[in-house]
Amino acid sequence: MKNLSNQAKLTLAAVVIIVAGGGIYLATNNNGTSVNKELQSKCTTEVNDETFCKFVGIFGNAGDYKVNVNTNDQSGATALELASDSQGNSSMLVKKDGQEQGSVIVFNGVTYLKDYTDNQWFKYSSTDANKPEVLDLKKEFAKGDFKGEQGQKLEYKKIGTEKCGNLTCFKYQIVDPQKPNEEGFIWFDTKDYLLRRVTAKNGADTTEMTLVYAKVSIGEPSPTKAIPSANTSQ
Repeated sequence: MKNLSNQAKLTLAAVVIIVAGGGIYLATNNNGTSVNKELQSKCTTEVNDETFCKFVGIFGNAGDYKVNVNTNDQSGATALELASDSQGNSSMLVKKDGQEQGSVIVFNGVTYLKDYTDNQWFKYSSTDANKPEVLDLKKEFAKGDFKGEQGQKLEYKKIGTEKCGNLTCFKYQIVDPQKPNEEGFIWFDTKDYLLRRVTAKNGADTTEMTLVYAKVSIGEPSPTKAIPSANTSQ
């Protein structure tokens, strides 16, 4: 269980650095929701790009969304399916080379990990330090301060606009001066200013993230079972 959690977090590391480090804040829509003025103001101070900071302000209001992340590196292809609802519940499914490797659900603050030997779910208390973690993009993005891991200033370069599915999106490149060999791009649409796509590349390693905004329904999994003491001590 510990290895599974670490694998999932490592797979998403590149995306989190590019997106969370870039200060992007996730939300579901812009239909009447208010702009997060605090985040928008912070963005204006650090980035000073009206279009980008409008996007940041809108994304200060979080809600239901689904994310697909596909990573290819020397170890093979890893796919993650993330979902989060407006009540703070979340889920993560991990697949390696097409085979399901793990599933974690957080519901009402309680974490559940699927045991594939019997298809039951280990149930962790909210205070269990050994519980696996679902990458919560909303929380990660909220930590963003528009700087890199070491506090270095990042550059946000507006490339222009281009088609993204049926929409037109603004395309930005995020440049980290300490990582000249890495490339990161984001796309958010010109209508609702919703994040639609993120890509990361480091040599032959690539990561692609796409987002869908739709109602998410996350419930308590069943059946559940207690965690053996041997697992708890890992």
